Amino acid sequence: MTIGERIIKLREGKGWSQRELARRVNLNFAVMNRIEKGTRPLQDDEIIKIADVLEVSTDYLLRGESYRQTAERIVDDPGVRVASSDGEISREEKIKMLEWLLEAERGRKPGDEQKKK
Repeated sequence: MTIGERIIKLREGKGWSQRELARRVNLNFAVMNRIEKGTRPLQDDEIIKIADVLEVSTDYLLRGESYRQTAERIVDDPGVRVASSDGEISREEKIKMLEWLLEAERGRKPGDEQKKK
């Protein structure tokens, strides 16, 4: 599935027209149409805006990954170590911790205050 197809699926899931999504992310309707068709690449800031408005991660838009899948990929990367002050934790605990962190930080930009839940 392409980024455009994921955007369409999410947009339709919210019951929004293409014009409504374009309005919410402050893009011209014709631009949104081309993005969904895959004839215009997304800019970094547009990916972030669209992900925020559709309430998904940028990883989901770019890769089709859920927070869970992203967390699993990170935990399974041999170059990444996830540790706890309580000592060794299970793979599942690491995944749940990263999944929570990814969700908690959704939409936060560099320099923004850390979100409190």
